[in-house]
Amino acid sequence: MERKNFALSGLMQSKVTWAVIAELLILLVCFAIRPDFFSISYQPSTGMLYGSLIDIVNRSAEITIISMGMTLVIALGGTDLSVGALVAVAGAIALKFLRWDVLTYTTPGDYSVCPYILVLTVPLIVCALMGLFNGFLVAKGGIQPIIATLILMVCGRGVAQILTDGKQFTTGYSAFRVIGQGSFLYLPMPIIITIIVVIAVAIFTRKTAFGAFVESVGVNPSASRLSGIKAHNVILIVFLITGLLSGIAGLIYSSRIMSNDSNNAGLNFEMDAILAVVIGGTNMSGGKFSLAGTVVGSLIIRTIVTFVYYFGIVAEATMAFKALIIAVVIVLQSEPVRKYFAKRARIKEAKLSSGGAAA
Repeated sequence: MERKNFALSGLMQSKVTWAVIAELLILLVCFAIRPDFFSISYQPSTGMLYGSLIDIVNRSAEITIISMGMTLVIALGGTDLSVGALVAVAGAIALKFLRWDVLTYTTPGDYSVCPYILVLTVPLIVCALMGLFNGFLVAKGGIQPIIATLILMVCGRGVAQILTDGKQFTTGYSAFRVIGQGSFLYLPMPIIITIIVVIAVAIFTRKTAFGAFVESVGVNPSASRLSGIKAHNVILIVFLITGLLSGIAGLIYSSRIMSNDSNNAGLNFEMDAILAVVIGGTNMSGGKFSLAGTVVGSLIIRTIVTFVYYFGIVAEATMAFKALIIAVVIVLQSEPVRKYFAKRARIKEAKLSSGGAAA
């Protein structure tokens, strides 16, 4: 019985537990507003499942993917502000390759001027290298991550504008459309890509020693170096992964709209990613991290947006209402609140155990 008490109190003190509770509460409120909220239907014309729950997971794909990398950066004790700009860069490169002939043909068609493999690989390689540049500034230059990544945050969108000559390209290439609008196993393709990314990052960080290295460097870089961990290499790899994941999110975003939008692509994604990581229970000061908590955090952010739409909040007040709900979620995760409910759980279990012993 003591072990059960300890397990229950530990569960109540977990930030991930409270993130899951917050997500369930928001979903229940949405259900109260719209009784058909949990309904899921199949449309043969598209071969996909449709419904509010599917839409929440689908629309949170980009933030979830970016948040996987942001989780590792924050576990190092840093913050990457450039991820939104890298989303814009990835989309600009992809559309540039798809519409290299934009000056000759003004009508987008179902074609690609360059080999499709370049459309997919070059944006990812460039974004990974830009992430590596961030890592070099942090690891070798000794610059604070928030300052180092601020460089690409500011100039990244300028790079995207230069790559496309300030134009917004559109395309009708069906193979590119599959990334953001296709389906597999009745699910939207962004969900499938997100699942693959989350599993890959989880395996890389939890089934190898790399995750422990990240946590060690995040807690105490000097001590980790003395223990034989090459902290500089860990930092470089983390920022490279974050850049790569931002590139994947950029391809999904551009495929959704079948265009590049250097001004709006990835706008405020870095803020949503940081929120998702924090809501998921990862400490901003570095150390232990939770990928599962980050996934829940990104779902909470998207569910809040859906919640705001259902309530019919005017566009001018959307951000303020969203911030209010996030503040409530963070308060629920605060240490005093978690300790209070953990204490209540222990008292309740103690009463039940004493009652059972008396009987």
